[in-house]
Amino acid sequence: MNDIDLRLNPVDRPGTLAERAREQLRVAIMAGRFEPGAKLTIRSVSRSLDISLTPAREALYSLVSEGTLELGPNGTVSVPVMDAQKVRELLVIRIALEGAAAREAAPKLDSVAAKRIRAINDRLVEAYNTRNFRDVIELNWHFHFEIYRLAEMPTLTRMIETCWLKTGSYLHYLYPDYGRADIGIRNHINIIEGLENGDTERFARAVEADIETAGRSLLDTIRGLEESSANPAD
Repeated sequence: MNDIDLRLNPVDRPGTLAERAREQLRVAIMAGRFEPGAKLTIRSVSRSLDISLTPAREALYSLVSEGTLELGPNGTVSVPVMDAQKVRELLVIRIALEGAAAREAAPKLDSVAAKRIRAINDRLVEAYNTRNFRDVIELNWHFHFEIYRLAEMPTLTRMIETCWLKTGSYLHYLYPDYGRADIGIRNHINIIEGLENGDTERFARAVEADIETAGRSLLDTIRGLEESSANPAD
């Protein structure tokens, strides 16, 4: 079996390599670099992160132990596959958690943070206009977490990360169909305007709407795939 290109950045040498590799993989999963069911091998992680096999193995199995990745009966490690009901549950949780983070973040926004958030969104729009949906998905993750970190509530942020670790791979199912409607771009504009106008409630509701509208489209796609699988064409 040929190793897939994981598109990861090499791990910096200082610190524990296994821990740093684990964080690189967590970010990659949240940022949608892997699709549901994607197989991750020790060798591909080792090569992509420029580390030896031992820390690569430790990083992978650490993610298995926390439930982010799954270990198959033949020893393969993969990104979990979920049904529509599970994805819906996680989206409901995300709306609640991320709305709370947005409300905490809004009063702490300064001009530097606002400029940073807008710059990320400008790059996202550029990727969207060129139909580079892989970068759109990754920049969307950067956009949201740049906001949530402003809340300065690490426990809440970690809870949000847990949800993204489960749903990040499914964002691939949004495109290209979701991209044709420009809904995500309009939602982000509403988020930025709410932030810059100091309208905390508008801002938080725009964050919640962004998750909800994308979630509806995502669930429609997953349910359609489930129906097709349950009723294959003769």
